Amino acid sequence: MSNDSPATSASPTPSPPPRAPIVRRVLVGLAAGLGLGLLGMFVLAVVNRGPVSPHLTPELFEAAKAKWKREQPQDYNIEIQVRGSQPATYYVEVRGGVALLALRNGNPLRQMRTFSTWSVPGMFATMSRDVDALELRAAGQGDKFTPDLNLRATFDPHYGYPARYRRLQYQSSVEVEWKVTRFELVPGDKPGPGERGA
Repeated sequence: MSNDSPATSASPTPSPPPRAPIVRRVLVGLAAGLGLGLLGMFVLAVVNRGPVSPHLTPELFEAAKAKWKREQPQDYNIEIQVRGSQPATYYVEVRGGVALLALRNGNPLRQMRTFSTWSVPGMFATMSRDVDALELRAAGQGDKFTPDLNLRATFDPHYGYPARYRRLQYQSSVEVEWKVTRFELVPGDKPGPGERGA
């Protein structure tokens, strides 16, 4: 009897493992690493910059300004930390509604006209120009010189002063943020228009 059946090998060669599970594991690992990295960057941003303030609208701005006018103390000290292209800490002493002393990083400002820039009315004046730009753009009346802005702000719940402000100009690297780190009334002076006497 002849054996015409094809020869079979006694030990088959093992086939390589399928590539799909390995590639899938690598992609899942990369995606997880990317996700954790983005989450870490977000947490660092929140820790470094604090919570995100709400978008500033003209209505919020006007309401805060009106509250400041009602409650406005005439005598206060304020300290503001500024971040951006020219970071600094400003300290201003206001008496009788007038900025009498202003310091930048502990050094006195030399020109009286600059003293009020970091008083509360000065901060509102700066913000007012930005809010005007928002309104012009919203009405379709802005020109090429009207900045395209993303504004965010929080205001003190009692006095209405701008506690935190962030100004981001689109298509530009210009970003400015400030935060009031200290606001204190000076005791013994006459109360402002909306202040309650002791």
